[in-house]
Amino acid sequence: MGDTGFGWAPLLDSAAPDGCWLKAALFTTYDRADGHVLAEHLLPHLLKLGREPDGDGAERQYFLLELDRRLKQLHDKLVVVSSTAREEPADPDETAGDAYGWIWRSIRPLTVGSRQRAVQHAKLWMLHWGAEEPDGAERLELVISSANLTRSAFRGQLQAAWRVCLELHDRPSEARRAAWGVLPAFLRELSASAGAPAHLDPFVELLARADPPEGVTFVASVPGTHSHQVLRTTPWGAAGLRKIVPPGRASVRVSVLSPFLGTWDAAGLRGWCERLESAPDHFELVWIDKNHPWARPGRWLAPRETLEALAGAGASLLRLRYEAGASEGTDLFHEEHRPTDDRWSHAKVYGIRRGTSRRVLVTSANFSAAAWGRATRDGLVIENFELGVCAQGGTWPFGNLEEFEDVTTAASVTELPARGSVLIQWARAVWDGDEVAVECRCAGDRDVAGSVRGGDAWVPVSNWTISGGPVHSARVPWADAKTPPAFVQLTCDDETVCVPIFDTRPAPQRETATPPEVDGNVVQAMRDELLFEQYGGRVADDDPLTAPESEEPTGVGSDPDPDSEEECEGGGRADSYAVPAFALARRHLAVIDNWWVRVTGAAKRGGQFERDVLRRDGELLIEAFRRQAGRDARKESARALGATLAVEELTVRLKHFPEA
Repeated sequence: MGDTGFGWAPLLDSAAPDGCWLKAALFTTYDRADGHVLAEHLLPHLLKLGREPDGDGAERQYFLLELDRRLKQLHDKLVVVSSTAREEPADPDETAGDAYGWIWRSIRPLTVGSRQRAVQHAKLWMLHWGAEEPDGAERLELVISSANLTRSAFRGQLQAAWRVCLELHDRPSEARRAAWGVLPAFLRELSASAGAPAHLDPFVELLARADPPEGVTFVASVPGTHSHQVLRTTPWGAAGLRKIVPPGRASVRVSVLSPFLGTWDAAGLRGWCERLESAPDHFELVWIDKNHPWARPGRWLAPRETLEALAGAGASLLRLRYEAGASEGTDLFHEEHRPTDDRWSHAKVYGIRRGTSRRVLVTSANFSAAAWGRATRDGLVIENFELGVCAQGGTWPFGNLEEFEDVTTAASVTELPARGSVLIQWARAVWDGDEVAVECRCAGDRDVAGSVRGGDAWVPVSNWTISGGPVHSARVPWADAKTPPAFVQLTCDDETVCVPIFDTRPAPQRETATPPEVDGNVVQAMRDELLFEQYGGRVADDDPLTAPESEEPTGVGSDPDPDSEEECEGGGRADSYAVPAFALARRHLAVIDNWWVRVTGAAKRGGQFERDVLRRDGELLIEAFRRQAGRDARKESARALGATLAVEELTVRLKHFPEA
């Protein structure tokens, strides 16, 4: 969604300039993120990887190693927050299984519910982009949407999203942080519920370095019972709706598009509308009839009593028509949407109108009391983490729909499906190289069993310690670095949860781990080639002396002799004065020059994280060039000269590496 209304664009598009590179990212999702979505779609796009995941043979292995290397560089800089408890039923099109479990060694997985039962239903992306140019500005990209990190969210659903990319100031400001409204407090509450109070602090600091966009207001929900006094200072849930109402005296009309409705009665609907200075007879709901293709299990769900309560209170039920095979009899979801598109809408959008003033709220919140809160004498009881953004002047896209003539023809269910996994309400696991530390919180006083698994090995979890909450914790010995532990399987009654294990070992120890699909016999040579390629070198069999003329060597000082036309018998070119060893030396030294250009640029920008990555790359380049010298020497002893010189040059430059 833009400032002037709704557009139609891929969610994976980024608003950051082409030269930017990802420094950190926070993603929140309802279900646990699908490893395939992260590894084969989202991360390659954001990390700007040079290879495709669906390649064959060596190409596939190069992709895995390139992804693995970039994730290790961003170790603990990528955070995914999800939920173990469900409000909505799972999409039947979702498939189980995850061949990319190893990515969680570097991506920090967090779940909410460490203190009390909580549902993480917000969909937020925060992307911290570094500038390629030494004098360029860093950026913060925000995406607030209805999209989970699952295959069905990208493949089979239509989403609503709001996106902005802002330049960052060099220093944080408390005034800027306060200008973001409830968003910083929302991140702190999310972090506290995940039992990781410090892990989201860097993202709060990013908000303090950015000026929020004009004309937007953030609306958020956090689980708990919030007193009237608290809601006056931090308006969570329905209490925050008053902040987005246009000023004036005219009546307020409210429109809702939501694929999931909770249980509402007339009193609850009236109280919710009053938060928006409206009333049920000024409320309209966009809904579907029983014959609509979206009326399938796990998709658009509304209790029959809720639809009857809405109609009885005077609300309008607007029919999103669908006539099979007749495009003129179908109300399109969007002007560019066609009936042949079988994706279903997962968007949650609210329209608020007062006179000529318009507001559009894009949010994760379905129209349910769990999302917006249930009013009690003590305040507001909220079950979910939700997040939305309200933009001024947005155009409501469903203004021409007709009302249902008979509410009984609307798609409905007798009662909502029972909620799913709620026994194991929070869990996490980390590995320090010696032990796996496991923690989980279970409902009631139930017992929990578990086992740590990696490869074909598994170790049972025993000697649980139980503390307040009740939180179960245990430490399981695991010192096999060749087969890192992958996940902890926890079982409580008939419920089983698999918890990915985050690797907290020092960087040099983590670097030896390899994605399971990669051939261990060639992994080191492939890693060296990828490292050289990152700084302008060639990979695979691109010998600088036998490559076609159209393939110019890349990097500073590695231009081929323009007079070279024919290859000589020994691998050189007939009219070239270049000695093969010298040509290789130029190739290797060009890699160092490119690395040093990035080092000096990072020194000007002053970023410690970037300098740390480049310093470690310098150390890895020394090791890679030593191995390359051995490989070159096996072909011809003189060929090892270039790699040997590169080792010496890098050693000197590392001694003069710029400090902060």
